[in-house]
Amino acid sequence: MARDTTKSTKELILDAAFSFYEEPVFKDFSMRELAAKVGVSKPAIYRHFDGKEAVIAAMENRVFDTMADYLAKMGGDVQASKLPLASLIDFFIENPCYINYFWYQFSSEKNYEKHIFESLFARNVVLAHGYETLANYEKIVSEHPTFLVKQSYVGTSIFFFVKAVEILRKQGKVTSEPKNHAKNLVEFLASGLRASTEEGDFLHPAAISDSRKQELKKLCSIGEGVLPPENRIFVALANVIRKFKPAGVTVERIADELNMAKSSLYEYFENKNQMVKQLVNNEIALLQTIVNENSVEAANFTEYMFILIWTEFEYFSKRPSLIPICGWLLMLNDSSFNEQKQRSEQCDTIENPWEKRIPDRVVRPDLGFAYSARVLVHWLGVLPIALFIQMTDKGWNEEKQRQGIEILTDFIMNGVK
Repeated sequence: MARDTTKSTKELILDAAFSFYEEPVFKDFSMRELAAKVGVSKPAIYRHFDGKEAVIAAMENRVFDTMADYLAKMGGDVQASKLPLASLIDFFIENPCYINYFWYQFSSEKNYEKHIFESLFARNVVLAHGYETLANYEKIVSEHPTFLVKQSYVGTSIFFFVKAVEILRKQGKVTSEPKNHAKNLVEFLASGLRASTEEGDFLHPAAISDSRKQELKKLCSIGEGVLPPENRIFVALANVIRKFKPAGVTVERIADELNMAKSSLYEYFENKNQMVKQLVNNEIALLQTIVNENSVEAANFTEYMFILIWTEFEYFSKRPSLIPICGWLLMLNDSSFNEQKQRSEQCDTIENPWEKRIPDRVVRPDLGFAYSARVLVHWLGVLPIALFIQMTDKGWNEEKQRQGIEILTDFIMNGVK
């Protein structure tokens, strides 16, 4: 790592620590690896930090100090000023290691958003009027589902689109610097698809009557016994994640969970990554097959969006082992997760009737660059997964979860305002 002579050694150590998150990871770094990144000896690191926990604490302080600087400019209410939020998004776009670091923490620590609020409150940041204390925040989250859904919707969307721009750049699909991407993204989230598109646009929402919504929800419901039994290795993987978090997943621990020899797992998979990819691909392929079957009934793209969201909700309700694995589903951007080449034997290969109709390029909603509508379809698929994780963590019952999905759908169409 090239040394910056304008920075102290302590700052260089923190820069090096964040550099481990330039790509999404579920493997923590060691002090030896950190020293090698900085270009100093391992004992030199300990002259500035007592140990790895001290490094992690300093990293957190840097992240939350940066966030507090931006959020403090919002005048006590996130909705009162969109410009500071756009500036914070620009910061994340320019420094992807920070948002990857955040996602690592979210996937590794239950109720991490509570820790975020605690840290921001400690820095005298008021996120919105009425939420001035942590006690108020917890009470509001418990009593007002809209708050949690809004928090999930905005946070997940920011993460998704920051990562989308990064990935599209790497793929050469965004060749010029997006114009006003962060500002436009904030406007889009506030306004929703309806106000961000025009009548006649492929993505412009069509009205769905209440009776039609009930028909579509019934279509998306998944009865008992419809799904094949969950793969026992997949269930074991989920249990290991619950116990040790994603960073602690090893083949040995999965084998222990199955009460089998580690060597036996290697009869099925070459390594841990290949095992996770194949198991997840099989599960996603099964979900996609059900979405494809249901989407045949969609009269327009709005109904297809509705079917996608509610089918995902029903599927995750019936597949509890997917919940702890969702961090992998949301964070890893390896194309092999999306190719879904390895399909489960139980999955039919029914073609999605909307795939060929999705435009290769759209300009509305205006995100500062031309992009495929598939980007937004992917976004629609991620939102209910992220919300389901948070609703499950909060112990919401099925009725409250359904209410949360209703609120999420309204935000997508009409914005958070």
